[in-house]
Amino acid sequence: MNTEIKLKDVINSRDNNFNLIRMLAAILVIFSHSFALSLGGVAADPIANYLGISLGYIAVDVFFITSGLLVCKSLFTSKSLKEFVVSRCLRIYPALIISVLFCCLLGGVISELSLPQYITNSELIQFVFYNSTIVLTDYQELPGVFYNAPLDRSVNGSLWTLPWELRMYIILIVLGMFLYITKKLNCFVNALPFLIIIISLTSLGFYLYDHIREAEYHWLYTKLYRFTATFFIGGALYVLRNYISLKLKWMLIAISLLIFASSLNQQLFFIFYVFLIPYIVLCMAYIPKGTILNYNKLGDYSYGTYIYAWPVQQTLATTIIGITPLSMFSITFIITLLLSYLSWNYIEKPSLKIKPKFM
Repeated sequence: MNTEIKLKDVINSRDNNFNLIRMLAAILVIFSHSFALSLGGVAADPIANYLGISLGYIAVDVFFITSGLLVCKSLFTSKSLKEFVVSRCLRIYPALIISVLFCCLLGGVISELSLPQYITNSELIQFVFYNSTIVLTDYQELPGVFYNAPLDRSVNGSLWTLPWELRMYIILIVLGMFLYITKKLNCFVNALPFLIIIISLTSLGFYLYDHIREAEYHWLYTKLYRFTATFFIGGALYVLRNYISLKLKWMLIAISLLIFASSLNQQLFFIFYVFLIPYIVLCMAYIPKGTILNYNKLGDYSYGTYIYAWPVQQTLATTIIGITPLSMFSITFIITLLLSYLSWNYIEKPSLKIKPKFM
């Protein structure tokens, strides 16, 4: 396939593979977590030991790149900030709240405490409050739950990335409000595209410096640089869509460079990875056509997979003592696929359909 595709010509098309890419990323997260949750630490992950970063790390970056691209597109094409905010809230919160209740019910069944002790414990209230709102932070402990887990007693460790996702939305909303005000004051200059590019480049610089020089930043800044860089790189791809061409040959060259860099050293791989993975994701989203697009008829199961996998894995780790990483991955995938199917068809999809009522 030598056809060159202009991003501007396909960016608004629904014939893309983003649903499949996100689902594969969610599966990679399950695979990566299976080592830590079954064996009690990330040191046992062979891919992380080889590359310097795990498949789960790469998958989360892919989530943020795709989210940055699609959410920035949503901001530019929404009729108002209200529509943008409503769309984001309906996409995240209904399914998230149900998953929090699922964890609470699961905790009530497997807790080492009696039901009255479980219900009246302050940890339960904090778990529900922080994980249902998720803007401030996540909360990982339920009373009497997962005390004997090999890694720790976290109930849904995957949720830690959601506050960062929402913080990226908040930055976009602030930028959108600023531009809205300047427009009302008749001094409107469409600076949003430039701001997105500036944020992406600045964050990328700090992200690379933090990783390569192993700068001793507080963990908050380390995560801020990482997620701001990946999210706004995705946004910058949308802003620069008129100048981006996608070609299978270039994607294969990019993948080959990554493989070559990984054979040399981890630092070189990371540098190539940061610069090449956004383009690879774009090519994978828009170049493959034909039968593969039929996956979109199934729906978007990635979010449900992401928010249900960890509690399932922790339950397996504490009930099947000595479970291997591959066994945990296989069983978790089957159970989580069912839960994500139910989440998409009975919670997420119906929630998205009620957006007009809020408008």
